Amino acid sequence: MLSKWIDVTWKIHPQLPVWPGEKRPLLERIATVEEDGVQGTRLQFSAHTGTHIDAPRHFIAGGATIDQIPVERFVGPCLLVDYQGDGPTIQVSDLEKVSWEGVTRVIFRTKNSFLPMDGDFSPDYIGLSMAAAEFLVTTGVELVGIDYLSVERFEDSDCPVHRVLLGAGMVVVEGLKLKDLTPGRYELVALPLLLEGSEGSPARVLMRRLP
Repeated sequence: MLSKWIDVTWKIHPQLPVWPGEKRPLLERIATVEEDGVQGTRLQFSAHTGTHIDAPRHFIAGGATIDQIPVERFVGPCLLVDYQGDGPTIQVSDLEKVSWEGVTRVIFRTKNSFLPMDGDFSPDYIGLSMAAAEFLVTTGVELVGIDYLSVERFEDSDCPVHRVLLGAGMVVVEGLKLKDLTPGRYELVALPLLLEGSEGSPARVLMRRLP
């Protein structure tokens, strides 16, 4: 039943934290029922706002754009891994504790889930190490998700983690709302907008615990 689904999407609103240098989301009311007989809203924000998906083209020349990725990649079983270490990165030694047999989608719940998603960007979030990204490539994982605006640490300006993951053809789901979830197997639905030629898209993401 639909009630079993958990919405792990952050609401897009003007005070939502954004990556430094990007503009905050703009939801402009261009008409109201009271004055115009109908409500209308104009949207203006980055494809990487809030809960969103990175396609390979984000960092890889010639990589798939969001509209070129088969929808099946975004829907299916996933493993939620609970990492509550202090980081600052998830290491290979943390991943080696996990059974990866049959896992093609993995979501990481970290202490990022307790960071505020209303106000300023928080640079001290937990991400994947370069070695951990390379490890995930060897497992055959096709989708990686995490609970803040980037799977990669803020100071990694050359974005090596993104380049490894996206270079292997993975998709990356960032900005997930995972605070109340427990580790285990879930069904995932993470649907981007069908934006022609875009390197990413905001997404509505739902998860449902599997028996």
